[in-house]
Amino acid sequence: MKLPLAGQSRPWRSVEELQSPPAPSRELGPAEPPSRREVLQLLGASAALATMGGCLKPPDEKILPYTKQPPEVTPGNPLHYATCSTLDGRATGLLVTASEGRPTKVEGSPEHPSSKGGIGVLEQAQLLSLYDPQRLKVVQYKSELRSWRDFLATMIAKSRVLRDRRGEGLRFLMEPSSSPLIAHLRQRLLEVYPRARFSSWSAIPLQQIHDGAQLAFGSAYETRIDLSRAQAVASLDADFLSAMPGNARPMKDWAARRVPPNMARLYAVEAHLSVTGMNADHRLRLKPSQVHRFGLALLGRLVPRHAALAKRFSFSAEELRFADVLARDLQRAGAGAAVLVGARQPPVLHAAMHAINAALGSSVVSQAKPVLHEMDAGPRALRVLAEEMRRGAVDTLIMTAYNPVYGATSDINFAMALSQVNTSVYRTLYADETAERAGWVLPAAHPLESWGDARAHDGTISFQQPLIAPLYAGVSEAEMLAALFGEGDRTAYTQLREFWQARAPELGRFDLTWEKWIADGFIPGTAVKAESPAVNHDAVLAEAMKVPPAEKPGLEINVVADTKVLDGRFGNNGWLQELPDPVTKLTWENAALLSPATAAELGVEQGDLVDLTLRGPPARAPVVIAPGHADGAVTVAIGYGRRSDAETLCKGIGFDTSTLRHSDLPWFAPGLALVATGRKARLAQTQQHHSMEGRIIAVSAALPKLRETEEMLEEQRGAPLSFHRPWDYSKGYRWGMAIDLSRCTGCSSCVVACQAENNVPVVGKDRVWRSREMHWLRVDRYFLGEDAANPGVVFQPLMCVHCESAPCEYVCPVNATVHSDEGLNEMVYNRCVGTRYCSNNCPYKVRRFNFFSYTSEYSDQEKMAFNPDVTVRSRGVMEKCTYCVQRIERARIHSRVEGREIRDGEIQTACQQACPADAIVFGDLNDSGSRVSRLLSSERRYDLLHELGTRPRTGYLARVMNPNPELA
Repeated sequence: MKLPLAGQSRPWRSVEELQSPPAPSRELGPAEPPSRREVLQLLGASAALATMGGCLKPPDEKILPYTKQPPEVTPGNPLHYATCSTLDGRATGLLVTASEGRPTKVEGSPEHPSSKGGIGVLEQAQLLSLYDPQRLKVVQYKSELRSWRDFLATMIAKSRVLRDRRGEGLRFLMEPSSSPLIAHLRQRLLEVYPRARFSSWSAIPLQQIHDGAQLAFGSAYETRIDLSRAQAVASLDADFLSAMPGNARPMKDWAARRVPPNMARLYAVEAHLSVTGMNADHRLRLKPSQVHRFGLALLGRLVPRHAALAKRFSFSAEELRFADVLARDLQRAGAGAAVLVGARQPPVLHAAMHAINAALGSSVVSQAKPVLHEMDAGPRALRVLAEEMRRGAVDTLIMTAYNPVYGATSDINFAMALSQVNTSVYRTLYADETAERAGWVLPAAHPLESWGDARAHDGTISFQQPLIAPLYAGVSEAEMLAALFGEGDRTAYTQLREFWQARAPELGRFDLTWEKWIADGFIPGTAVKAESPAVNHDAVLAEAMKVPPAEKPGLEINVVADTKVLDGRFGNNGWLQELPDPVTKLTWENAALLSPATAAELGVEQGDLVDLTLRGPPARAPVVIAPGHADGAVTVAIGYGRRSDAETLCKGIGFDTSTLRHSDLPWFAPGLALVATGRKARLAQTQQHHSMEGRIIAVSAALPKLRETEEMLEEQRGAPLSFHRPWDYSKGYRWGMAIDLSRCTGCSSCVVACQAENNVPVVGKDRVWRSREMHWLRVDRYFLGEDAANPGVVFQPLMCVHCESAPCEYVCPVNATVHSDEGLNEMVYNRCVGTRYCSNNCPYKVRRFNFFSYTSEYSDQEKMAFNPDVTVRSRGVMEKCTYCVQRIERARIHSRVEGREIRDGEIQTACQQACPADAIVFGDLNDSGSRVSRLLSSERRYDLLHELGTRPRTGYLARVMNPNPELA
């Protein structure tokens, strides 16, 4: 059955503005995948859509736009709504575009403190998951179709028995959460069922962070970072510059500190080359088990009372020198210094980090009470629950945690434990591995279909509002928990509004306040207050002295969270599967990463299939030779090797790492055995050549030699000599783009943004292997230097650069690629006959050819993700970046209606809007005061392949590094 929605959400306006008449309501989307006729009705707006049970009447709920002056809701006029995405309990503020009642684009909310307009790849790709036809559609009980009413009736009967037993045998395994509403429901449940127990589970827990704070401070704390204050930062396996949840704000702050001449400096110590490692001024590669020993040795150099640690651990002369120089630089930076530690590292290193930052008097970091309901959400808590389940102490298990059967370490054997529970209930988006073992399986409402609340990474209370009615019979977590009170018919909106109204009794006009909260997407001023707890140095030192002086010999496993599918929950998302890994450029699978030296020692090559064994059955993986990787270690990513028949896109892709993970050492451990099988795998990598071969492509310069580089770049910009008389673009608009390589982190958020905005299709592993990927924007990654063990890295976002003298135009026999009077290199799809001459003649290789009709077999529901402003291309045409011409035209219409010129910053391309680092700027080059004009007048600016005389409209600013002279 379809769950009713009730209530109202409101635009982002002040309380005074909210007193004005509201904009017309819009209808929410369908409850089932629409037919072609229904899609046309939807595009015509305000039509009655068919559902499983009959006609869907207009819902009671009104969704109003996120604009200060709400426009009329008319076809072709997209609206924007504030909401949030919650991954592992923390909220990221979103601004979602809706076109005629359906979400079509996800951006970062410019006002929300966790995003400030930036966005990561996972949050953007949630849009594609919303329209996934493989989502779980109906309630099931042991694989039989049931209704929500059936489930409620069962829970009412079960609750009577549980009440009599005061909750004995009742257990909850929850997704990590910071939701105030869920906390309230949990408290109510414990009042009714006092013997019930709650646990949390995540395959990527923050358990060791909290344990480290407990060791250092005697209480759990979370570290907040403000990199806008940074002068020198040391990252010990902390990948804070990747496009992962919670990193948008640190990326933005760090990018602002990387603009010369006053630049911060970054050191990275890690086993595998990460996005943060690629951005480091100095990087030290160590085996995984040596990273925390290095951190303890650093503590001994910076805090006199821990001096015994400085010489306790065994390191090479090069590594000791790195530690000495790093310690001196951190001391010089003082309050502007910080040491950051990754969540995978043991608690003793997190405690050491707190001791170091306290000794430095760092203003970059601060401590705050955790926002999550449970600190322990890792293997330790899951093992305790599994043991209770095996001995029959658990009669009823309620699960909202993501797929514990798949994500749990192999020694816990959660699947076997689950089979011994009498009544199990599992809420999920997909019929995954856990759903196959559970009793009751409830379809989860997608975040873009749900009401809810959560706290952001700084504790700011954030709100989630739906942009479309549930496409299936999805339920929210709050509705699922309310079923145990016999309140399963109370909608999430009703619960949420009543909860917050009860907590704001002093607000006499709560309706207006509530509307503004929902419209803004958060409550300002609700961040968790920073504290300055004292470090217990004796406890830290005692624990540090327990660490063995040297690592165990032999090969080590290094397990990491995947930057694309996370812990597997995004495995069925084509955008993310086809997104090249920022470092390896691998798509559609995971691999075993080895350093060149280790691969040579073991006698394996790129693409070899090997068996990896660690205290259990082997995992078969393809080998990828990874420059910059630590010797004596193998890095693998979780989230692949899925086995569920319901998720066909990701089933069998890559290999499962669960047999390599154990609850005592889930992330890195010695004793790994690697055996070559003699077989080869076919890897779909989008970049296999890693050198610029001496050409001026992605320019990188050291800060002390910046002036020399700028003098060299003088020859790489400006108008080249030509036989052709240049077109006069001095009248009207002259669009151009600047990309600052010093700001760019290589995170690839821009790639997904371009794909979502421009309806770029997914082609699959085989086509990527044939170099037929369709991405209009790519991020090239080059290794610098002769040492493959410790290479420098530079990256470069590259799309069509819109040459004024475009080589593609001269060779097109049908005039399909032409120039506009504003300098845009345009593609006329109806003219293109697919000769591909333009692609052959493009020196930048940024054109993509539609070898097949990749979207022709999409269901009508999948097509709802398409941006209606962009043509969906058919087979046999050339595609490329258009500078988001649809956004240019929309801004032109608005400015003409208002009788003015387009303002600087009014147009943002999709890649620019998504970029957390503000590395991409678009605008009018004829406006001398525009930001893009100022950037392209910089002495760091150069034109890519300037010697060819193409006169590109996209200019690059050379990347500047800030090496320490003592290590240079």
